[in-house]
Amino acid sequence: MKEMRAQLSETLDELMSKDDKLIVCDADLACSSGLKPLFEKYPERSSNFGISEANMTAACAGFSQTGLKPIMHSFCPFVTRRVMDQLYVSIGFAQNNLFVYASDPGYWSQYNGATHTSFEDIAITRSIPNLTVFAPSDARCVDWILREYASHPRFIYARIPRTKNPVLYDEGTQFEYGKGKIYKQGKDIAIICCGPEINDAIEAAKRIEEQCDKTVSIIDLLFLKPLDTDLIKRVINTHKIVISVENHNRFGGIGEAIGALISETQLPQKPLFKIIAVNDRYSEVGSVDYLKSQLHIGKEAIYDACMELVSQL
Repeated sequence: MKEMRAQLSETLDELMSKDDKLIVCDADLACSSGLKPLFEKYPERSSNFGISEANMTAACAGFSQTGLKPIMHSFCPFVTRRVMDQLYVSIGFAQNNLFVYASDPGYWSQYNGATHTSFEDIAITRSIPNLTVFAPSDARCVDWILREYASHPRFIYARIPRTKNPVLYDEGTQFEYGKGKIYKQGKDIAIICCGPEINDAIEAAKRIEEQCDKTVSIIDLLFLKPLDTDLIKRVINTHKIVISVENHNRFGGIGEAIGALISETQLPQKPLFKIIAVNDRYSEVGSVDYLKSQLHIGKEAIYDACMELVSQL
C-alpha cells in the first residue's frame, strides 16, 4: 500500500533536484496534496495561488511560454469545471505544456462533500484537443507519468486519489505512452478499468471465477485519451462479456467510448456489454465504501453485472 500523493512528492523531489525547469503550483492545498515538502525545499520554484484556480491556470500558461514545466494541483472539480476556459484556450489552444494533478476524483472526495466531487471531469478533459487524460491505478503509474512529463513536456491531466492504494505493478514495469495494460489474462469475461477501481475488479474477478467456470481478464486502461483502441479491439474480439468500470458519470465517460468502439468494429459476434458508472446523479458525503454502495459502482456491482450477463450466454 502506498499513497499516490506520497509517490508524487517523492518523484518530483528527485526530478526537481535535476531539472530547474520543473515548478509546482497549488491552490492553498500544499498540505493536502503532499507538495508541502517541495514548497519548503524549492521555495523559488513553488507558488501558492490561494483559492484562485483560474488565475493559477493562466499563470501556468505564462510559465510554459518561458520554457518552464509547471505542475498544477487542486481538487479535481476545481481544475476542470471551474477552469475549463483557461484549460481549453490558455493551455490547449495556445499549445502550452502543463501537468494537471487533479486530486480525489469522484468518490475519493469522501467527506469533502458534493461540491468537491467530480463525476464529469473525464467528459470535460477528453473533449479538449491534444490533451492526454491519465488515470493511474497505483503509485508506480504516478511515478512513470511524472517522469514522462519531465522528459517530454505536454498537456497532461492526471486524476489521482491522495489515499493509500495497493501497489499493483512491480518495480521496473515498463509503461508506454497511450497504451493500457492487461493486468490479468482470462478468456471469457473482460473487465476494463481506469484508476484504482481496478482493485474492485480484482476482488470481483476472484469471486466470479469461484462461482462459475469462466475466466476473467482485467484491463487497466491507464490512458483515457488517447484511448488504446488496439487493446480494446483485441479484448472485444476475444471475450464474450465486456464490462467497463469507472468512478465517473456514465455520460461522457469511458463506457460510452468503449460502447462506441464496439458498435463501430466489425465483429462476427459482438460481446455482451455493460457499463458500471455513476447513473447521472450528484454525490453525497461518506466513506469510500459507503459511496460505492450508494452509487452502485463497487465490487458488488461489478460481480452482479458479470453474473447477470453470464446467465444470458
